This record gives sequence, C-alpha cells and structure tokens, in this order.
Amino acid sequence: MLLGWGAGAIGVGAYIFLSPYLSPPAEPGNISSPTLAKLLNESIDAAIERMNPTHSPGLIPEAAANSRAFLKEVSEVVARCSKGRFEPGQKYNKLEYHLLRTDGVRYERIYTGIRCHEATLIYRAVFKDGRVAEAFTDGRERQYPVGQVRGAVGEFGKKVTWSDRDYHPARYYVPPPAQPTQADIAKQWE
Repeated sequence: MLLGWGAGAIGVGAYIFLSPYLSPPAEPGNISSPTLAKLLNESIDAAIERMNPTHSPGLIPEAAANSRAFLKEVSEVVARCSKGRFEPGQKYNKLEYHLLRTDGVRYERIYTGIRCHEATLIYRAVFKDGRVAEAFTDGRERQYPVGQVRGAVGEFGKKVTWSDRDYHPARYYVPPPAQPTQADIAKQWE
C-alpha cells in the first residue's frame, strides 16, 4: 500500500517536472496569412481609437500617438499557449503574447486569461512601421469564418498597445503631483 502511494507520488512529480520538456509551447507555422494581418491591424486600430481621456479617464490626450510610437518599437509579437499541445483545455494553459522590440529586447509575457485548446490560434505577427506587415500561422485559421477569427484576435490590439503602460506610464498618464518636502510639511503644521 505504501509502495503504491510512493510510486503514485513519483509519477505525479515526474509529470509535473517533465511535461514542459515533453510538451513545449507550440511555435507558429510559416504559412503567410494576409487576412489575419489585416484583422490584427483592425484590432490595434480599435484599441487605439478608444485610447483617449473620454473612454479611459486619466489618460493624457497624447496617449494614442504615444502608443503608435511604441508600436514602431515592436519587431514581432508571438501568440502561443503557455504549455504545450498535450495540455489542451487545462486551467493553467493560457494564451500569451511574447513581444520583441526592434533592438532585440524581449518584454515580459502578456497574459490574456484565455484558455488554450486544440483550436487556439498560434501566430507570429511581424511589425513594420507600427503596423502588422505579415502574420504567420500553421493555416489553422482557414478552417473558420473570418468573423469568428476576428472575435478570437479581438483582444490582441488592446493587450499589445496597453502593454507599454507598465514600462512607460508617463507616456499615457498625467504625472502624479509632486510629494511635499519636509519643509512644506513643517510649514503646514505651523
């Protein structure tokens, strides 16, 4: 009985430690998809259109222009699942975006919160002058109507454009008021 439990624990431990090696995250294919590139650009345009103080209070009026400038710094974005193909539908297997800047710096992964499954679209979006110039996939998107794929990539623009906020908040928000000095605080108490 104890031997059975021990073997079970070893099996579970081996699965946890070896699954990233046995099932690495899927890489996008090399089939060019101009329609997908167009849909990704539409998603970016929609996100930037809502990037103003009216739709997002607290933003500065230049936020949209600053986001366009940020996109010119992006070389490519790869959308892939955090775990491999042997983990479809698993609770912790989420779609992520991996950003690469033109100078070779990789940003931290952007988590979408979307669970991966067999039909999840894995792609590489190559940027040029702040726009998606090319998109590469394994052809999976061609099994679905364009409207359904548009919905699947709808969050792309928002997640990618807003990812720069954490790195450069001054590009998007009104600077916080200066903290009072000790002399100012002393004057308040006089």
